Amino acid sequence: MLLGLSPVRISFAGGGTDMPEYYEKHGGIVITSTINHFTYVIVNERKDNKLQIFSPDFEAHSIAEKMNKLCAKKGTELPVSIIKFLNYKKGMNLILSSEVPQRSGLGSSSSLAVNLINVISYLKGSKITKSEIADSSHHVARNILNWPLGKQDEYIASFGGFKKIEFKKNKISVLNIKTSQKTLKELEKNLLLFFVGSRTTSSILTNHISKIKNNDPKTMESLSNVTELAHDVYDNLRKSNLTGFGELLHKGWESKKKFSNNVSNPKIDKIYKSALK
Repeated sequence: MLLGLSPVRISFAGGGTDMPEYYEKHGGIVITSTINHFTYVIVNERKDNKLQIFSPDFEAHSIAEKMNKLCAKKGTELPVSIIKFLNYKKGMNLILSSEVPQRSGLGSSSSLAVNLINVISYLKGSKITKSEIADSSHHVARNILNWPLGKQDEYIASFGGFKKIEFKKNKISVLNIKTSQKTLKELEKNLLLFFVGSRTTSSILTNHISKIKNNDPKTMESLSNVTELAHDVYDNLRKSNLTGFGELLHKGWESKKKFSNNVSNPKIDKIYKSALK
């Protein structure tokens, strides 16, 4: 049996600038961190050339099928697409699980994609870098499954840790955020993570991409502000200025709400105002 683990993440600043449609022209930056919640991939190899998938989180079970006859179905489209992309043909039973609910906003689908790319590459005996894992995961999700995603989730799931990720057309840089252990502990102590319900962001992101392609003035100005804020967040973290960090999170949220009217809703706004008080 082989067990793969990959973390989910929380994003502090720069979300939206990791879309290729934006960063290939203007550059992007995100401040993000993995947390101690994970996706799991469990593999039991079979003696035949069939694949069977169990996914309790997606309430999906795919009966054993020959590898050359695989067909992606609801709940199994990601593993099937990755197995086909990597041209893996040996039989196995595959169990997929996550510590966080579906559509929780923590990048669990990207974490699972990274996990699957890593595990199946290992089974093939392929040596693959963290960047290659992230790029392959994003390729499957964006270009094969047509999910409207940026690149930050795959990169932070692949590299792990507390990072600044800079996006350019021909280069993506992943840098450690260097701050004192005291500041890190204080930050962890003062962060609260709330579950406010699951929802899909596909329509929001599709609309966001469309506005970028059309150079929508409001969207482009908002993304420019988000980029500037991400740089400021990084500077405040390096200086251990957590008060300034918190104030910038608020500005970032206000800018992000300008991406689309569907980013927030009355329930979230009410919770947010209560937290500020």
